[in-house]
Amino acid sequence: MAVLLGACTEKKSPLDAEARDSGMRAAAALVAVDHTDTMAMERAVIDAKAKQSAYALQRDSAAVKAFEEAFRAYLKEKDKPLYHSIFPEDAK
Repeated sequence: MAVLLGACTEKKSPLDAEARDSGMRAAAALVAVDHTDTMAMERAVIDAKAKQSAYALQRDSAAVKAFEEAFRAYLKEKDKPLYHSIFPEDAK
């Protein structure tokens, strides 16, 4: 029973604030790219995934999630069409 309760509580990472900031900066860099320059767009997406993967390599799933949430939130707020093109499952 204690194991189940422990699994339900949301864990915070000591890297939470850093991961959120990194996610927002990665999203801002993507938004700033000329959307007609597909190579630059791909490069910005790859750079964002590389930054996020640094937390995965540290086995910090809470930081990975924090990065993802901040990245998505920034894109959704600043460039909704781009957000929906990257995350079409959220367009519903």
